[in-house]
Amino acid sequence: MKYFSILGIVGLLLLSSCITFKEVKFEGVDNVSFGKVKQGIIPLILDLKIDNSNSFSIKLKKGEVDVFINNQFLGKSSLSDKIIIKKEKLGVYPLVINTSFSALTKAALSSFGALLGKEVVLKVDGKIIVKALVIRKKIEVNFSEPIDPSLLLNM
Repeated sequence: MKYFSILGIVGLLLLSSCITFKEVKFEGVDNVSFGKVKQGIIPLILDLKIDNSNSFSIKLKKGEVDVFINNQFLGKSSLSDKIIIKKEKLGVYPLVINTSFSALTKAALSSFGALLGKEVVLKVDGKIIVKALVIRKKIEVNFSEPIDPSLLLNM
């Protein structure tokens, strides 16, 4: 029994050393929309363009991130459904942020410069659990990217 455990661990190490994991790239926001309001919670849906240049799909299992617009807290996003980032493909995947009217108002005021064509910065910060092949890992998600102000104005 002990022999099989050691053999299994060595096998996983060999398998994981053969897998080269390329960073998944955030390529921008494709669309912004609202979901149906329930009990004062307003779902804000950001369709994110994500490029997975790996030769295998990546499953986002669970996690929670904080979302900010121009450093103003907008809300939290929790993965309720598994999301599969398809291999060797640029795809669009929804990020649902549960927010409130007051948080949206603050973010809108801090983004008022968008009306004048100024830059709007989307920031996402948190942790998610990903799975690729047999490897499961908790990763830090922390990025800030400028987004097209017209996406927010068209909501």
